[in-house]
Amino acid sequence: MMDNADYINQVRELILTHRKPSYQTTNRKEVRVICPYCNDGKHKDAGKLYISMTPPFKFHCFRCETSGVLNSETLRDLEIYDNELNMSLIGANKNYKATQGISKISFKKRNLKNIAYDTENSANACAYLNNRYGTNYSNEFLVEKFKAITDPVEFFKENAIYVNNNQFDYANSIGFISSDSSHLIFRDITNLQKNRYNNICLCPEEQLTTISKAYNISGDIDIMAEEINLVITEGIFDIIGVYNITPDAEKENTIFAAACGKAYNAVILNYIRKGFLNMNITIYSDGDVPIDFYKSLKASSPYLKNSRITVYYNSLYNPTTKIGKDFGVRPDQIKLKKIII
Repeated sequence: MMDNADYINQVRELILTHRKPSYQTTNRKEVRVICPYCNDGKHKDAGKLYISMTPPFKFHCFRCETSGVLNSETLRDLEIYDNELNMSLIGANKNYKATQGISKISFKKRNLKNIAYDTENSANACAYLNNRYGTNYSNEFLVEKFKAITDPVEFFKENAIYVNNNQFDYANSIGFISSDSSHLIFRDITNLQKNRYNNICLCPEEQLTTISKAYNISGDIDIMAEEINLVITEGIFDIIGVYNITPDAEKENTIFAAACGKAYNAVILNYIRKGFLNMNITIYSDGDVPIDFYKSLKASSPYLKNSRITVYYNSLYNPTTKIGKDFGVRPDQIKLKKIII
């Protein structure tokens, strides 16, 4: 039986052989490849997805922030179909778990309790969001529909989550729960904090699998429908803005999702794996992302090559002032420009 060093060398060589282009870091501790979830943008020779060559072979993309560990699913995403590599991963992880006393490597979805607290913090968070969009949503609606955390302080107490407030003032923020409940995404509502955003990962390293900050608005989908609509934006405030300008008749059987980065492929793959194979895909893009980015994303994905993708920009975007850069604004600050690729 091979020891871990042999398994690791085999994993390294098989990735370098089957994933092109791929590069080995000078210290041989990592291999970097083109990220299958964001396609690394324009610089295809960069390789922003780093894979640790130590079990359990964690990976992280420094562009779209998708992270996890190598398994049969992520190897498929990397378009690596090699039984020998699968067996090497299994062997290395088996040895790793035995030495670490770990019986299983998996992320257990946490059941988070989110309540519409009647507090000053909640009132401030609701006022921030409604002022931003020109809406009149109730606290209860924001919590139920948008999975908003309107009082983070009470939320932390309710769910026994310890946070360090030295770097970010959660009391003056609004939060959101990611699709898989692995992340909490917070936004400053005062515009006075050093960092506008702060994220909390609820997934312990020893339970790591493929996770992301991706987010979706709550809604019911008819799984028997002939097709569904998948609407994606880069950020959470963008997808809420898009939801606000979408007529009610068009919201039926529509998933409103935010990649929380540029990992659009990861969002699409997630819903394909849930069984939604016939999807109308629409992306509402930030103004500073060129259409060639989406063309490259489509061309690089075996799932999207033959699909029609609709991309919308806010034509009011001013590159100098950044006004109209995205869709996280009031409806009167949005004018749609449509491109089909």
